[in-house]
Amino acid sequence: MRTVVDLIKEQGGVPFVTDTTVLYKGKRFNAVDLLYTASANGFSEASMNAPFIVADGLTGNDSVVVEIDGDILKSTTVASAIANADSMVVISHCKGHPGSGFGGAVKNLGMGCLDKAGKTKVHEVGIPFIDYNKCSSCGICIDECAWGAFTKVDNMVTLDRNVCKGELSCIGCCPNKAIIPPADCSEKMQIRLGEAAAGPVKVLGGRIGYINWAYDITPFCDCCNFSSPAIAENAGILASNDPVAIDSATVDLINNKIRVGNTSLADLWSTDPKLHLFHAEKTGIGSTDYLLDENLSCKDQ
Repeated sequence: MRTVVDLIKEQGGVPFVTDTTVLYKGKRFNAVDLLYTASANGFSEASMNAPFIVADGLTGNDSVVVEIDGDILKSTTVASAIANADSMVVISHCKGHPGSGFGGAVKNLGMGCLDKAGKTKVHEVGIPFIDYNKCSSCGICIDECAWGAFTKVDNMVTLDRNVCKGELSCIGCCPNKAIIPPADCSEKMQIRLGEAAAGPVKVLGGRIGYINWAYDITPFCDCCNFSSPAIAENAGILASNDPVAIDSATVDLINNKIRVGNTSLADLWSTDPKLHLFHAEKTGIGSTDYLLDENLSCKDQ
């Protein structure tokens, strides 16, 4: 991060580093906790030579509405500090993801650049059901949900589907696997994710560069509170002005580097990791076709 910041400053830019709050319970749910979390992980002004700003405000509701005219989403809400910036460099640590199969530049656009309302539009197709044949009414899900969607009535846990955001952290916490997501929620979420990625691109007029860091490639998203062994050899660092192409190339490179036990990212989570890329391509923000130039350097540019 420090290297990118210093290069931007050399070109006369005034950079800040940013992220947004999340939908699930934890130390990134509001701006105060997110600032502490960033600092605890080494992302401070002293280390990066730039301030860290929470893009969607104190509670995650500070945003700008952007029309995207997707097949499903007609608009989205981009975090205001991102929407009001002059330009942006999206730096993504690439990894697997249980919902989208892969997390890279497009996911950082269609999820990481949105406020809580925008994230909810993507996730709401994941509102789960309770299998009462398995539910023991232990109440762990009640403590896990940041929105109070689970309550206990007459010693039975119930889910208020009007309150639930569909972010599904409750599934992992249930010891009895009694919380069941819709069968097609991964595919529906990926469609919305790809469409929502057009929001930041359109509001910034395409003034975005992308760097994908394909090192320490893990099966789970980095938001998990644990580390997993890498599933592939390091694939390298990619740069592009096309978010769809850079992700498409990264997925292919990871698949070529995947370790014994997994034949591809698609096998890892039983979902096509390029599905959200295809839908981002439909919005006109990039192409899944790419040409790798392994000899390109900063000097050449």
